[in-house]
Formats: sequence, structure tokens, C-alpha cells
Amino acid sequence: MNRLIYIIVFILMAASCEHQVHLPESQPQLVVEGWIEEGKAPVVMVTTSVPITETVKDLSELEKHVVNWAKVTVSDGENEMILTGQKNNDYFPPYIYTTTFMKGKAGHTYKLKVEYSGRTVTASTTIPPHKNLEYIKVKKARDNDTYYLVGGLKDNPQTKDYYKVFTKVRNKDNAYVSSFLGLTDDVILDEGINEIPINNGSGKIGEKISSHFTAEDFVMVRFCTLDKNAWMFWSDFEEVQSLTSSPIFSVTIDIRTNIKGGLGYWAGYGPSYYKVSIPDSLSLGRIY
Repeated sequence: MNRLIYIIVFILMAASCEHQVHLPESQPQLVVEGWIEEGKAPVVMVTTSVPITETVKDLSELEKHVVNWAKVTVSDGENEMILTGQKNNDYFPPYIYTTTFMKGKAGHTYKLKVEYSGRTVTASTTIPPHKNLEYIKVKKARDNDTYYLVGGLKDNPQTKDYYKVFTKVRNKDNAYVSSFLGLTDDVILDEGINEIPINNGSGKIGEKISSHFTAEDFVMVRFCTLDKNAWMFWSDFEEVQSLTSSPIFSVTIDIRTNIKGGLGYWAGYGPSYYKVSIPDSLSLGRIY
């Protein structure tokens, strides 16, 4: 999930290499990656953007862009909480702002404010009601050595819904990562049960990873409803992520954001969680 700062670096590198852009160094902006989901505490990461320069910056320099001393506030309209910054190696960057005194509730709107070095950015999101999958199936890929998952989703035609999938593979991922092509707008769904892909994701830069799983994987699936603003961010993010993996495309996409005064996203999620042991599924023919 936490690859936004890397995507920004890749966009700048691609633009520089493709068009030989020569610009004076710009002022960095605040970049926010944050979410609050039903039943869980808010999580916010704050960095500064990497300025465009004539020389390519080494990825090791990204640590300098982590903001450790911001004032991060979340309000639900009745209560306002100042989040506490703390080191957490499950995320990248390994520093988050959170609190134990606020849990997300479906239907509630949450406003975010981040203040740092004389700058203030704000955002607002609403947690939609969660949706359960009808099932998850394990299927063998064509190469016969890997597997993929599909989820059975029955959409409500009376409401407008957006869906996002995250995955976490035990002993491989520290946190949930964005599933490759794991975004669905219900405009493409039919009546009855639709099968949507649940692909592997990657939270590591430069890591070449298959969208499939292995026969030994234990996969945890986080299936979320989200609002339109969060959906637009992830839609653009996935397009950029796909293009940056190809050397023949120049990336010039502006990722849409609900962050006012900065970059990034603040998302409310209605989650449902599932655990899929692929070896057990294969031996027992299990459907989750």
C-alpha cells in the first residue's frame, strides 16, 4: 500500500529521462497516506515530495523526506484527536501517526488536518458500509506452478459502490499491500454474483513479483468498500504503477487526490477480512 513516495520518484525519473527536463528545484509538498476503517484506528503517514532536479536522487535519500514531527488531527464531527507519531516497521516509511482512542464507524465522516513547518493540509472521507464476499476460490494458473484467487461479489444495484482489494502473504508481507488490479467500480458488475480477481501485490520497490500465489502461501485478504474520492486516487495510482513498470511509456499522469494543499489520499474503508491457506484449499478442495 505504501508506495506513493516511490511512484512520485519514478514519475520524475521517467519524465527526466524521456524529455530531458531541466528545471530549477521546486519546493517540496506535503504527501499524506492515510486511512481509517470500520472498527480500527486511523493510520497516517506524512512525507515531503521529492523535488524535480537535473540529477536522479538515490532511493536511500528518501528517508530525509519522512516527517516525524507533524501535528496530525482527526475529527469525527464530535471528537477531535491528535494522533501520536511512532516508529512502525510494518509500514514504509516506517513511521506512522495513530491513536488508540478513536475507531472508525460506518456512515461517519472523518476530517484530517496535518500541520507541519507552517503548512496545513486537510481532507475528508466517509466510511461506507462494509460488504462481504460470497466466497473466495483458489484456481490454478496456466503455468501449473502458481495459483490465483477470485472472490464472489454480489453487488447491490440500488446503491453506487466502489471496491478495493488488499492482500498480505504470511512471512512475506509485513502489512496489507494493494492487490494488483484489485479495484472495482460497480458500473461493470452484472446482477447476481460476479467474480473479481484477488491478485498478489507488492510493497517493496524494485521487487519483481508475480500477481499469482504459490502453493505454500497463506493469504490474508482485506476486501474494502470505499468512497468515490478514494476510488479515483487508487484508479490513477494503479495506472501509474502499470506504466512505470514499462520502459516504453512516459508517465505524465496527475494522480487525483482529496488532499487540499498537498498530495496523497485520506480514505475511509468498510473492510471484511478473509484467510486463505492455499495448501489446505488444494488438499481439501475448500472454498472460503
